[in-house]
Amino acid sequence: MTQGWDQAAMAGAAIEVMNNLGKTTDTGLSSGIAKRATDPNVHLDENTWLLGVTVGVPFFAGAVLGLIITDPITRFLGFGRRGAICVAGIFSLISVVGSASVHKWEHLLGFRILLGAGMAGKASIVPILLSETSPKNVRGILLVFWQLFVAFGLAAGSVANLSVYRLDVDSSWRYMFIAAFLPALLLLSLILFSPESPRWLLKESGAFRGQHGVMTQSQKLVRNAYLSLVDLRGEPSPILAAGELYLMHTRLIDEQHRLKDELAKTGPTALPDAGPRSESRLVDEIEHIGWWPRVKLMFLYPGFTRRAHLAAAAVMISQQLCGINLLAFLADRFFRDSIIHHTEKTTPAENMQLLGISFAFMFLNFSATMIALFQIDKPNGRRTLLNWSFPGMAVSLLGSALVLTKPGERTAGVIAGHFIFLTFFMIAYSAGEGPAAFVISAEVFPLVNRELGMSLAVFWNFMGAGILAVIAPWLLRELGQKGVLFLFSGTNLLAWFLCSWLIPDTGIEALEDVFDRLDITTLFMLKYTVLKILRRVTKPLHWCLNFKTTTWSNAGFWQKPGSPRDEFDESKFGAQHFDEETASQPERHEMLEWTAANAGRPEGIFPRNERRQSV
Repeated sequence: MTQGWDQAAMAGAAIEVMNNLGKTTDTGLSSGIAKRATDPNVHLDENTWLLGVTVGVPFFAGAVLGLIITDPITRFLGFGRRGAICVAGIFSLISVVGSASVHKWEHLLGFRILLGAGMAGKASIVPILLSETSPKNVRGILLVFWQLFVAFGLAAGSVANLSVYRLDVDSSWRYMFIAAFLPALLLLSLILFSPESPRWLLKESGAFRGQHGVMTQSQKLVRNAYLSLVDLRGEPSPILAAGELYLMHTRLIDEQHRLKDELAKTGPTALPDAGPRSESRLVDEIEHIGWWPRVKLMFLYPGFTRRAHLAAAAVMISQQLCGINLLAFLADRFFRDSIIHHTEKTTPAENMQLLGISFAFMFLNFSATMIALFQIDKPNGRRTLLNWSFPGMAVSLLGSALVLTKPGERTAGVIAGHFIFLTFFMIAYSAGEGPAAFVISAEVFPLVNRELGMSLAVFWNFMGAGILAVIAPWLLRELGQKGVLFLFSGTNLLAWFLCSWLIPDTGIEALEDVFDRLDITTLFMLKYTVLKILRRVTKPLHWCLNFKTTTWSNAGFWQKPGSPRDEFDESKFGAQHFDEETASQPERHEMLEWTAANAGRPEGIFPRNERRQSV
């Protein structure tokens, strides 16, 4: 809730804050852009750009500072997930109190930078804590609550903005900032009662391997992980929590061996030498993997971890490509063009109208996010939501642009149509891309790299939001409202392609099993996605040409593909003939399992002699 309220506070404060800090504009942001639409000689002044920087700087600062400080706070300072969230909450609390008391724009900018660090810390750690403490069958639902309460914070902040604007128009922005103190204080109070992540405690037990007092400190962390599991699950018998803890231990050992193998393929592992693997995981020890080897896994070495990074980056960047934040940052501009028919600075009464409409859309965002609760935890639920969300947003923005006419000629029907399409856009976003972005990013990384991976995902998201906040006035000035809507209708299709290509099928798997989904290579998924798109595009033509012989479900000039997993296994094993004498036991076992599971299945859309490649 803190995250959304902070954003709503700035959106409301933007109406008057620059004027009160000595950065007055002659026309104001909205009316300045409106005048530019009718008179090309009108340009946005320096102070209007400074407002864009003020709105965007928390995202730039959060992108950089979150990437730098999140991993050290969690790991090297030993604060853990709860401690990192507490630090982020303190940053947010100080920033909103400071922002409400400043008298110079430069001071406001400094507190906005501090707010960015707090926002990035919460966005990086809260979804991770939720994913690591949730049972697998409701993990998606609990992660959706992150976005649900962000949306609730936006709605609550909009109500606060609407309420305090009546008190004192000139100083209302100070009340808007200080109101965000409430959710920050609530966060700091409640996080003290949250159990620590048992997975994090178990992972950190390996950080003391070989150090003085290793057994005492390591055993303490493992004991705390066990107690945390008992608190989280409410197990009727302690032995059940002990069994789950042992399963986490074995999964972490297997995960670290896999990552160590990835590093060893192209050079020295730079990891501690644990010796040969034992047959029993009971005698294996959890290892501590340093920061630089984890960075190399993310960027330099092909394999599971880099594909996880690509998936998280794709879904986070797509959140900016869809256009939702442009609507949030310049809501007054979008709504102003629809209901106000002059180019002068808006009056307080008109600003009240704009704040009221903004609240209505934020409440719609909150309500529509609940739709995701019923779909997110179904098999392949994440990708299903994305596959409906992006086309829905593209069509909605296209329709919203097409119904617009020249300023001054808009009838009540045109205005109603414009808002109806924007309503559909908000529903499509809130039910799909909005919650799915952080759900996927929080669960797709391996445990040993989860803090760094999520920080990188937030970096891409915040950097895109910051760039969008700064260039939004320029986009509206050059393209106009209709042009911007057309632009983001197209970028939604680009985002749809990126997510279809790079995001794995996930649903009700255990958290460690999500990582296993990334064995499907990037190159294979590119081919699969392109062929699936071509089949959908040619489906109507093929059905018309073969109307009497082909059903709609089988229409298309390419064979109907199976799931990415089935097609990848088909291409991997279809033509492989193992030599029983030279093949390893795991290879023979894997091949026999696949053969039994796919007996009688038709050949897939790819040639059987295609081999697995690392991309």
